[in-house]
Amino acid sequence: MSRSESDPRSLLWLAALAYTAFVLYGSLVPLEFRAIPWDEAVARFAAIPWLRLGIGSRADWVANLLLFIPLTFLWMGALAAGRGLGLWMLATLALIPAAIALSAGIEFTQLFFPQRTVSQNDIYAETLGGVIGVLVWWGAGSRFVAWLQSWQQTHAHAALAERLAWVYLAGVLVYNVLPLDLTISLVEIFHQWRDGKVNLIPFGRLPDDAAYALYEIATDALIWMPAALLWRLDGTRGAWRVWGMTLATAAILEVLQLFVYSRVSDVTDLFTAAAGAALGVWIGGRLAAREASASQAPSWSAWLPFALAAGWMAALMFVFWFPFDFRTDGAFIKSRLDFVQRVPFEVYYFGTEYRAITEVLRKTLFFAPLGGLLAWGVARQPWRWRAPLFALAMLVMAGLPAVIEGGQLMLPHKIVDLTDWLLAWLGGLAGYAVARHMLRAPRHTVAVRESIRGETVEPPLIPRTRWYLPLMLGGMTLLFWAASQAAFMPYNVRELFRPDSAWLSALLLALAAGWLALWPVWLARCRVSGLARLWQLPLGLLMYGGVAFLLLHAAVPDESLHDLVGSPVLRWPGQWETGLRWVALAAVPGALLYLAAQTVRRWRGRRLGALHFWAALPVLPLAYWGVVAQAATDNLTEIMAAPQPLAFAALSAWLYILFLAAAWLASPVPAAHRIARLAGVAASLPLAALFLHLGLAGEIDKYGQQFSALQFLLSADRQHYATLPVIWLRYAALHVLVMVVLAFIQWPHFRARRQHNPIVHESD
Repeated sequence: MSRSESDPRSLLWLAALAYTAFVLYGSLVPLEFRAIPWDEAVARFAAIPWLRLGIGSRADWVANLLLFIPLTFLWMGALAAGRGLGLWMLATLALIPAAIALSAGIEFTQLFFPQRTVSQNDIYAETLGGVIGVLVWWGAGSRFVAWLQSWQQTHAHAALAERLAWVYLAGVLVYNVLPLDLTISLVEIFHQWRDGKVNLIPFGRLPDDAAYALYEIATDALIWMPAALLWRLDGTRGAWRVWGMTLATAAILEVLQLFVYSRVSDVTDLFTAAAGAALGVWIGGRLAAREASASQAPSWSAWLPFALAAGWMAALMFVFWFPFDFRTDGAFIKSRLDFVQRVPFEVYYFGTEYRAITEVLRKTLFFAPLGGLLAWGVARQPWRWRAPLFALAMLVMAGLPAVIEGGQLMLPHKIVDLTDWLLAWLGGLAGYAVARHMLRAPRHTVAVRESIRGETVEPPLIPRTRWYLPLMLGGMTLLFWAASQAAFMPYNVRELFRPDSAWLSALLLALAAGWLALWPVWLARCRVSGLARLWQLPLGLLMYGGVAFLLLHAAVPDESLHDLVGSPVLRWPGQWETGLRWVALAAVPGALLYLAAQTVRRWRGRRLGALHFWAALPVLPLAYWGVVAQAATDNLTEIMAAPQPLAFAALSAWLYILFLAAAWLASPVPAAHRIARLAGVAASLPLAALFLHLGLAGEIDKYGQQFSALQFLLSADRQHYATLPVIWLRYAALHVLVMVVLAFIQWPHFRARRQHNPIVHESD
C-alpha cells in the first residue's frame, strides 16, 4: 500500500496502550492493596501452586488465555505494521519475552491484592495467549491492516451493512460460548440433560412472573434483529433468505451451546430468533424502501427518529426501573450512597466472567439504539439545526443513564454503580457513531475489475470436463482392484478390500481417494468473506474427515480402520470414537493439501489473504494431539522416529513436498517455466525421501524380528522383508504414482475458471 494512504499505526498504538491499561487494571481490580514484606512476597511467588482445573475453573483459564491474544497482536501491529520482515522478526523476539515478563509481573503484583488468586495456571495461559497473539499477527496482520484501512474509507451502504452484520454475529457467537467452560465429554453433556439444561419444550422454562417472562422473550428476540436488519439493508438478499439465514445461525449456536457446560440449550430460542429475524427483515425492508424514495418523504418524517428515540427512552426507564418499588426515605438513600466509593468494574469482579460480560453487553446494547436514532434524527435536519441538535443528543446520551442510575438509587433490588453509567454512555456513543457512518455512506458503489501486474483480468471460460469424472473414477477403481489382486502388493494394502466384494470396495475407495484429493483444493479456491473466512478451513476439514470416514467405513473392514486409529476405548455409542479419530487423522493430509494448493496459487501471482494461506498450520498441532498424543494404538506411533514431535514434523514436511509436487504438476504454468516445473517435480523425490527417512523409525523390534518402518510398510509380508535398495525403489515408484494420480485428479480444478462476472475474483 502507498504511503499516501491512511496509516493505521497511530490507531494501533492507541489501541495497544489502551488495551494494556485495561489488562493491568482488570488484573488488579478491586484495587485493595495490602503491603507485605518483599522477602515474603518473593517466597510466596516462588511457591505459587499449579491449580487443578475442573469444569468450574476451566473458563477462568481460557479467559486468561484470551486476555493476552489481543495484547501481543495489537503491539505487533503498533511496532511492525507496514514495516519489513526484519522489523517483524525483531518485534516478535521482543514481544514474546515481554508477554512472559508482564504475565509474571502481574501475578507477582497480585500477591499484594489478597482478593486476587495467584497460580501458575494464569502465567501459563497468559504466556500461551501472548504467543498465539504474535502468531495470529504473522498469519493475519497484513490483512487486518488492510481491513482497518478500509474502514477509514467510504463504503456503500451494502458493503458497510454486510461488514457490520458479520462483526455483530461474531460478538453474538463469542457471547453464546461464554463462559468458555467447554466440554466434549458425553458424560458431562448427559449431566446437562439431567440437570435440565437441555429443553426441548417450547416456552417451558419461562419465569412465573409474566413481566419477567415477557422481558426474557423480548430480549432474546431483539438479539437477532440487528443481524437480520443489516443483512436486509445489504440489498443483495431477499426477505425470506435473510430470515432463513438468521434462523439457521440461531440453530447452529444452540447446538454449540450443548458443548458449553454451564449454558442452557433451549428450543424456545429458535422461536424468539424467528420473531426477531422477522422484525429485523421488516424494519430493514422499510428502511431500504424509505431510502429509495427519500426525495418523496413527507416533511414530518424528519422528526420521526426523535419520536422513536423518545419512545426508546421510555422503554429504557421501564426496563431498568421495573417493578417500580421506589423508597424515598432519607436513611435508605443514604445507606445506598456507598457506590461512589467503588472503583469502576469492582462489582463485576465479584461475579463470574459470564455475568460480567452479560452486564457489559446489557448496558451497552440497550443504549446503542438510542444513539443510532439520535444520529438518524440529526442527519435529517437542515444544516443550521445540526450543531445544536448534536449537542443536545450528546447531553441526552450522558444524562439519561445518570437519571436511570439515580432512580435505581431508590430501588431496593437494584445495584447502583458508576460503571453502569459509563457503559450506557459508551453504548450510546457507539450507536451514534455506527449510525452516522451508515448514513454518510453512498448508496451505491461501482464494481471494478481486479488486475494482476497492471493488466485487466478477463473472465476465462470453463473447460469441458464432462469426461473427467467417469474416467477418473473408472481408472482409479480399476487401479485399486488390480492392487487387491497383485501378489507383490503389501499384505496391509490387500487387506483393505472386502474379499466378498472387491469391486465395490475398489469403487468406494476410488470415491474416497477422489474426495480426499479434491476437497482441500476446492477449499483453497473457494472465495468467502467476513466471519465465514475464519471458519472455512476448520469446518471444511471437519466435513472432509467425516465424509472420508463414511466412505472408508463402507469400503473396508472395521479391522483395517482400527489398524490405524485403534479399536474404540472410550465406550462411546456407535462409531463416534472411531469417526472422530479418523477426522483428526484426515486433518493432516487435508491441511497439507490445502497449503500446497495455496502455495501454488501464490507462485502463480494470486494474492491471497493471510488467513487463506496460514490457516492450515494451526491444524497440525491439533492433529498431532489427536493422532499421536491420544493414540488408541501403537500402529502409527511405533513406526515414528524419536522424538515423536520432530518425527511428526518431518512426516508432515514429506507429505507437503509430495502434495506440492502434484499440485505444481497439475497447475498450468507459462511455457517459459515448464522446465523449472519439471526440475522442481523431479527434486521432490529425493527431498521427500529425506524427510520420510527422518520421520520413520530406523529399527523396530517386533514379532521376534528387527526391521525398519519402511520395510514394515513396503514389504510383501512379515516373512519376507525387502532389502533396503528394493525398499527405496518401491518408494520411488510409489512416490511417482501418487504424484501423477493426484495431479490427474486435481488438474481440472486448478484450471477451472469462473463464469463471466463483472467483478473477477479468481485469477486461476
